[in-house]
Amino acid sequence: MGGLTQKDIRILTAYADSGNRELYWNYLSQLPGADGYGTLALGVVRNDSLPGRVANSYAQEHARTQHDDGSRFPNAVLSERQWEAFGQSLLKQDLVLRQYWSQQQRPELALNLPGKDVMTAHDRAFEQHRLDPNCWTPRVLLQAALEKSGPQKLEQIWTNMLDNDGVGLPRVGSTSRDAFTQMGLSKGSQYLGTLAFHEVTQALGGRSSVDPNVIGGLNDYALYFEKDGKWASVTSGGGHSSLREITDPGRIAELNDAREVRLERQQKATQFHPEDPYRTITRSPLTASVDGVPDLQRGATRLADIGPGHVDYGLLQQVSGHVAGIDAKAGRTPDESSERLTASVMALARQNNLDRADHVLLSAQTADNPAGRNVFVVQGDINDPAHLRASMPTDVAVQTPVEQSLQRLELASAERQQAVAQRQQQELDNQVREHPQMRMA
Repeated sequence: MGGLTQKDIRILTAYADSGNRELYWNYLSQLPGADGYGTLALGVVRNDSLPGRVANSYAQEHARTQHDDGSRFPNAVLSERQWEAFGQSLLKQDLVLRQYWSQQQRPELALNLPGKDVMTAHDRAFEQHRLDPNCWTPRVLLQAALEKSGPQKLEQIWTNMLDNDGVGLPRVGSTSRDAFTQMGLSKGSQYLGTLAFHEVTQALGGRSSVDPNVIGGLNDYALYFEKDGKWASVTSGGGHSSLREITDPGRIAELNDAREVRLERQQKATQFHPEDPYRTITRSPLTASVDGVPDLQRGATRLADIGPGHVDYGLLQQVSGHVAGIDAKAGRTPDESSERLTASVMALARQNNLDRADHVLLSAQTADNPAGRNVFVVQGDINDPAHLRASMPTDVAVQTPVEQSLQRLELASAERQQAVAQRQQQELDNQVREHPQMRMA
């Protein structure tokens, strides 16, 4: 009989005791016969999958108004450290239930907890941190199923939620059907609408919580300059990026604390138990909403990684050629700053939907600003009023690490693919609105 062994319990206990969220869920995700819960949980820890981002966003938003919505707990806005503490509490609650089934000689249930137990673990952890249990994304649906159709239906829905076959399409369809049949048309529509809001928001603007030096969303984030020990607020949109040093002591303290949390988590992710054979961290699954998103932790980290077969190789050749021209004009020898500028401009182009980089230029001197204050990437003839362009502060471009820019580049490329999928989904939604019976089909 397969399932969790005493060795597995021993390893999981060590990870839970040390608050090592990434290695706890990684270990579970790689055990033979695992149901996929560990993999989805890793996406929550790293905030690097759409289901994970939705879960985190949903929980934060629900907590913000939980008392207003009838919870006995006060409204709460948690810091990254507080959410990390919650996640560590969840490990211990999860482990208690796995130990229970192991003691009951049910190793298969110790490995793949019943949905009711997963809900219980979340309930206990949320309440321990004075958070409403409904902060857990699927809880309202699972509870409705339990009350209306009984434990068997709850388990069926939970099993469907773990299904990532076909990039998650079966899960998406099942959740929609179950929301209506178990919650009713009104509450089901409200629940699905809330999920859709978080999905769209996170698909377009979400960012993983892996990098300790980039905190925030895709287009509005705080960037840490290690050399200077300073934080800057970066906002991009409309073809332009702006940079502003963060000087508010409270905000700086908040960012420093979040950065420290991520550094601590990174360090823990290297502290494998001696008996743990799974030394490669499980990647988060591609899903229907983010199909095609590259694995950011394993993508290009240097310009040299972008070879002739890479989708952005042509863009690299264009931008690097223009940057070399800028260096030559200034009498400079290409160096690491040149590479950082190249990577930044590539990301800038893709984030603003430019297919080509026909020109890369530095701004001219004006009465208010010195020459070279901003860098521009242009698609089309400069003298053509219809040309497309985007810009960003040059100092940001030459100081942003190449790896960070390449992450932005990959995310921007993924957004382009998502836009196609979203247009298709919009067409489907329009059909559903015109023919409501399609939702129940």
